[in-house]
Amino acid sequence: MNSQLRLYDIEGLDSISWWPLATGWWVVIAIIVVTSLAIIAFYTYRKLAKLKWQYNTLKQLDKMKHNLTEGNSHQVIIELSQIIRRIAVYKYSRLECAGLQGEEWLKWLKEHDKNNFDWFANAKILIEATYAPEGTKVSITEINKIIDATKGWVE
Repeated sequence: MNSQLRLYDIEGLDSISWWPLATGWWVVIAIIVVTSLAIIAFYTYRKLAKLKWQYNTLKQLDKMKHNLTEGNSHQVIIELSQIIRRIAVYKYSRLECAGLQGEEWLKWLKEHDKNNFDWFANAKILIEATYAPEGTKVSITEINKIIDATKGWVE
């Protein structure tokens, strides 16, 4: 009976692989990491975009256009004139455009407008509204044209 039972030597454990996880798990981990980084990058970009002056100015122009009525048209055109002046000073220099007034200001706007908006024909109210009596009504369509042209300066 002893001759039939054979004992075998105990073999050692297999060595641990340098790549212990299966390939599928590494793919899943890579997808999770890439997706997480993409989400973080997206929200960081959105937060930084909200901090830019363009975002705030466009938001202010949209709000102005949305709330525009015959009753507040005089105040809106004065605020719009101030916004246009701030944009010009920001994009160019204070020395170049801050001192311009009247038709010189409209001429400067026309020369520097990449969308070729006719500031003389459509935006004379910008230089007249400041001196107009309180409560003066301005055409809403005229103001909307100026707001849209101003958005072209922001972008």
